[in-house]
Amino acid sequence: MARLGALKFYREIGAQGLFWLGYFLFEWLNTGAYMDNFQQSFYSISLNIPLLIIAGYWHLLVTVRHFLMAGRMAGFWASLLGGVLVFGLLRRAINYTWLYPVYYPDGLLKPYVYWPKILAESMQLHLVVALFVAVNLVRHALQQQRLSETYRREKLSAEYRLLQSQVQPHFLFNTLNNLISVSLHQPAQMPHLLQRLAGLLSYQLHESHRSMVSITKEMAYLTDYISLEQIRYGDRLDVQTNFDELANLTNLMIPPMLLLPFVENAFKHGAAQTETNCWIQLTLSRTGNRLVYSVENSVPDGVLYPSTTGLGLTNLKKRLDILFPDNYELVTLPEDSQFLAVLKFNVN
Repeated sequence: MARLGALKFYREIGAQGLFWLGYFLFEWLNTGAYMDNFQQSFYSISLNIPLLIIAGYWHLLVTVRHFLMAGRMAGFWASLLGGVLVFGLLRRAINYTWLYPVYYPDGLLKPYVYWPKILAESMQLHLVVALFVAVNLVRHALQQQRLSETYRREKLSAEYRLLQSQVQPHFLFNTLNNLISVSLHQPAQMPHLLQRLAGLLSYQLHESHRSMVSITKEMAYLTDYISLEQIRYGDRLDVQTNFDELANLTNLMIPPMLLLPFVENAFKHGAAQTETNCWIQLTLSRTGNRLVYSVENSVPDGVLYPSTTGLGLTNLKKRLDILFPDNYELVTLPEDSQFLAVLKFNVN
């Protein structure tokens, strides 16, 4: 941390040093070319630049950072006006003592305390100081903006990782409920069910932490999850998956575990609510660079689909807000005896 602070300090000093070097060269060459006397120009700028640097740091560190940024306006105005007066008098003294006798002897005809000249020289000095302070304030603002953006990205990344981690416990909760039901009513199915579960957990262990996975892997995960659920419901559940359009697009990448919540809800609020025949239909297609994912399921007569979407879809919406801010569509349409959920988002 100390090394990082030292590096930042040296960068700051280096950037400010470049400003003063640039100003020195510009003033020397520009004034020298104008007067056709580079020696006189060099002598003049060499006399005045130490005072310019002192005035620049005074106004940057004291006038602006210590007073203005702290909202201490009385101190700000005192430091600003005092600086205009003091540095104007000092510049007048430097020029009057060392520059005028050599190059402008006529300037000595006026008294040292000649306020029009003092104010004029003070204004010339403070124009350069104002530029120095402005450049540093802009650099500081850009640095703060970068830090703020970095903090925002890190905060979103941490929040997304938390939401992503919540998918697994939610999935396990639903699956363990299924295990209990199957162990009580269909114990012979338990080995096959546990084998399917092992495959799903393997996917979560090795793939879910990635930022993107192949859509073919995500579809295989959904298919395994549906197969696991079908063991519980048997022949009374009819599940149709329309994934063929994307079956061979191994290079198409999407965030992992993004398609699962719709399927979980279809089982939880559809098939699990009835002992009679039921159905679920999943469709996954692409239009241009837009992926369209829909899940439709039957709802038993007399059963109202919950007005709240539960943890799964609430979590999904938060993840989508982070992954695709203002660039996705999520629609749920409860109808008589059926429920439709549609998700659209951009893919590469």
